[in-house]
Amino acid sequence: MLPYKHALARCLSTIQPLAAERLPLTEAVGRTLAADVIAPYPMPPFDQSLMDGYAVRSADTHTATAEHPVRLPLGATVTAGTSLGHPLPSYEVVRIMTGAPLPGGADTVIKLEDGELAGQELIIRHPLVRGMHVQRRGAEIRQHTTIGRSGTRLTPQRLGLAVALGLQFVDVTRRPRLALIAPGDELLPPGAPLQPGKKWCSNLYALDMRTQEIGAVSQNLGIVPDTRAALTTALQQGLAGDAVVILGASGRGDHDFARQVLADVGATLLVQGVDISPGRSITVAQCQGTLLFNLPGSPWAAFLGFEVFVRPALLAMLGQRPAPSVAATLTAPLDIRPGVTHILPVRLRQNAHGWQATPLRDLFALAQAESDPIGLLFVPPRRRRFAPGAPVRIHSLTLPS
Repeated sequence: MLPYKHALARCLSTIQPLAAERLPLTEAVGRTLAADVIAPYPMPPFDQSLMDGYAVRSADTHTATAEHPVRLPLGATVTAGTSLGHPLPSYEVVRIMTGAPLPGGADTVIKLEDGELAGQELIIRHPLVRGMHVQRRGAEIRQHTTIGRSGTRLTPQRLGLAVALGLQFVDVTRRPRLALIAPGDELLPPGAPLQPGKKWCSNLYALDMRTQEIGAVSQNLGIVPDTRAALTTALQQGLAGDAVVILGASGRGDHDFARQVLADVGATLLVQGVDISPGRSITVAQCQGTLLFNLPGSPWAAFLGFEVFVRPALLAMLGQRPAPSVAATLTAPLDIRPGVTHILPVRLRQNAHGWQATPLRDLFALAQAESDPIGLLFVPPRRRRFAPGAPVRIHSLTLPS
């Protein structure tokens, strides 16, 4: 059996980011950037007023005092979406609205409520400071700034920023296509009546949804009978995509055909057994450019196997960089059987001292904890015990990347 890090590295070494496609920004939420996005314009694209008020040349007010105020005639009004069309004449002011472009020559704004009008003149009784209530061109983003790096997942906020900079299209990585297969005569689809000796198949549908959540396209090939022919047919369907996951049928029993079927389709084995718990039986192969994962059939082991092998592979296909691990301290003791790398989900909560990691032992605990960030603790083979408060590194699953 391969150590986990070697097994994952062997799997990822076969992957290149998928081809790019161009999409309208309005259709790209959740997608992954295939190229850096450069700001074609500054933000804001012009000097703008931050207040409703009066745009003034500060130099025209340098002689103003309470006894000898400066009187400036009031000209036109500039509203958002319009412009004066010419520089502001010396010793003149214009009424200006929030967000409107500052006329050429104007460099400060008097708030509307601070302005003193006498007829059509603005009375100024002290020198004004340049730049008051003005946002300069490019104050938020300079032109040619990189606003999105290749490999970044596009959120509504990031897409809104691109729209605000005048962009219409974005280059994103094609979604990986992942097929999911669950062999097993004992498995029932959701909502089916309970039958003697049978159980509902949860992992197939949970991983279907997890695949979509990651940003890949899921092809759920469903539950297939425990026969070599049925599994081979389903696997051949999945070879049209980028990856296939077989859930179960990985043992050596009479109805465990996964290894035989991988040979039947001419797959090349990359990993056959991994030094982790759960998941020792995990197999990774490749056939016709498609990655094939054989995960354990139990929902708990399937979930963990998916997160430590399939998810990193899908993210690599998308060109996404793995999220960095985070430092945390354990909230409870751990007593682990040595000999293999143990993988344990944890719930993360933050307090004044940093992240606190609480171990999760089953799917019910995991489901209850998912309102908080979730991560994975990898316990090395020689480590047996952790005391409460022990420092650990957590590989994030749900923290923002």
